[in-house]
Amino acid sequence: MDVIRIFLGIFLFYKGFVFTMNFESLHDIAGSISWVFISIPLAHYVSIVHLAGGALIGLGAYTRSMCLLNLPILMGAVLINYERFLTVDDHMELTAAITVSLLLVLLFIFGGGRFSLDELRRRENQRKSKSETNLHYS
Repeated sequence: MDVIRIFLGIFLFYKGFVFTMNFESLHDIAGSISWVFISIPLAHYVSIVHLAGGALIGLGAYTRSMCLLNLPILMGAVLINYERFLTVDDHMELTAAITVSLLLVLLFIFGGGRFSLDELRRRENQRKSKSETNLHYS
């Protein structure tokens, strides 16, 4: 699970970086939906959430929250790439969007894994609460 989380985080960070470098194409994709007035904020949201979310998912910090923030983006990517799937023979983007969406759901359900900052924080909180409990009974 940790290996999947790390690779997924790297992939999301990479896509965020690519979107940031090609902001005009992301703006065009976001503008392809009928709400033109939100295309620029939407493009910024996608870039920031992929960059920050990818880094935090890779580290295993706030994994479930970052998966939840990335899921609407990936659902939109599935819908946009499905429309392209019907007209173009390139199926890789649709396959990638579906795979990443499923992995985000999987990580949302199971969490960051054994070697994550979430798990480290959970263990530290357990240790603190155990030591506080021992102080009350001493």
